[in-house]
Amino acid sequence: MNLKKPNKTFLKDQAYEKIKKLIVNGDLVPGEFLSEGFLSEQLEMSRTPIRSALQRLELDGILRIHPKQGIYICDISVKQINEVYEIRMALESFALRKLSKNIKKQQLVELHDILIKQYEYVKSEDTNLSLEYDMMFHLKLMEFIENEQMLEMFKSIRDKLKFYGNEVLKKKEIRLRQTYEEHLSILEELEKGNAEEVVQKIEEHLQNGRRTLLES
Repeated sequence: MNLKKPNKTFLKDQAYEKIKKLIVNGDLVPGEFLSEGFLSEQLEMSRTPIRSALQRLELDGILRIHPKQGIYICDISVKQINEVYEIRMALESFALRKLSKNIKKQQLVELHDILIKQYEYVKSEDTNLSLEYDMMFHLKLMEFIENEQMLEMFKSIRDKLKFYGNEVLKKKEIRLRQTYEEHLSILEELEKGNAEEVVQKIEEHLQNGRRTLLES
């Protein structure tokens, strides 16, 4: 009888996603040191997939591995924040300018539905789910323009964006409701087909997030 061996590749990927989620959600705090043993216990996994996942996360620039001190969760640098927000500004301004000319009725309905769900979680002060729908709103905008290269570029910074979103809310909880209200304004201008106004709204929205992150 042939016994199947545990899927080590799957375990390694699973560990990677779980650790990344802990960091993105703010459960692991930037600037602190951790150990493989701690993560192994928290995730109820052996050290082998944990170690592989940590090496991959180090390549992503999310953490650093110090042989003597342990695993260090990287702080956010001003340079990283500016670079990511400049990418967002370029991608989302382009997307909204294009969509203002040809967005479909069903796409507007989808965006409205996302904002209804976001508002529910804003009211209940559920930060994680509010952020999920925040990201979904922006992701939909990128999907609607049907440009695969730009969509992949946006997806490549998505984890950083959620991480930054958590950091923004730690500094300024009122941003939870403000973000929703800014999304509403963006959608209103998009429905009207006002290209310049909708681009201005998204730029102001992104600048507000960046400004909050950079506040000491």
